Amino acid sequence: MKKVILSISALIICTQLFAQNTFRDSTKYYSFQVNYWFNLHHFLHLEAFINVNEDSTIIARKLPSNAQSKLDVAISYYKENLADQDLRTSDYLTEFKQWITKQEKTLDDIPSQFQSHIEVLQAVSDVYQKEFWPVHEKACKKVLEENIELIRKTEEKFVDRITTLTRQFWQREKLNVDISYVGKVTKWNLRNRPYTSIFPTHVVMNAIGENEIKGNWIELLYHESAHHLILSNSYFIGGTIKDLTETMNVKSPRQLGHSYLFYFTGQLTKQLLAELGVFYESIYMERNGVFSSYYPFLDIHLRDYMDRKITLVEATQRMIKELQ
Repeated sequence: MKKVILSISALIICTQLFAQNTFRDSTKYYSFQVNYWFNLHHFLHLEAFINVNEDSTIIARKLPSNAQSKLDVAISYYKENLADQDLRTSDYLTEFKQWITKQEKTLDDIPSQFQSHIEVLQAVSDVYQKEFWPVHEKACKKVLEENIELIRKTEEKFVDRITTLTRQFWQREKLNVDISYVGKVTKWNLRNRPYTSIFPTHVVMNAIGENEIKGNWIELLYHESAHHLILSNSYFIGGTIKDLTETMNVKSPRQLGHSYLFYFTGQLTKQLLAELGVFYESIYMERNGVFSSYYPFLDIHLRDYMDRKITLVEATQRMIKELQ
């Protein structure tokens, strides 16, 4: 009888442990998730990337020798196989993300292409669960808790205004948003930041970064989730830029459409927060010097377009002339 009770108790504890592996919440337009396996994957990828490209580490403390050995093996695998693959653009990592974010308790029915990768995660899981996950999970939940009510109060107006500016339809289904303790970095930009893949839109938001600035996380969420509205040259924003540069016989300024998205989402976030009495001093691209040579002109001409004083064609003509 004691053995039965102990077995049941162990099962309950195990079930409770795994139940914590995925946390969910949602709003009208977003479905948020904090997934244990995805966080472990991100943690190892960023550590390996920093090791390889900066000869540095994001791990601040030494672990017991057995745990350190397991972690070293996992990081070595990522260094050798995955550190040079971009989390956003790599076909393998995109496919892996789509699969791993659907997993919850044990990892069963593993696709053959992920088999060796999953074995690495499973082998180091107990170390991550004990040494890192409590801090990571808490931070992921905290950043969502700090922002979700403001998202609920602003998302409808944001979607209405951004779709008016871009003349594109918002995605019908809720956008999937996975929250990871750490985000992605590239060799060109070592900032820890969110990223997006599309068809369907899947946003990955990070829990640490500039999130002490109230409003920053919401602006970046809105920016990432609106990427699908400016994707193609056949869409309103890209199409207008392409049409004008062709008729003006000039080269299109680098990523002009992307700079528009930064400006639109930043200014809309600032306006929407102000309507709720939340002061948001400066938008992300202004604070961080993103498209810094474009910003003064965006703040004149694209602001006029947002205020409905001129058309997008007129704003873009002026932008192109300013940037020549």
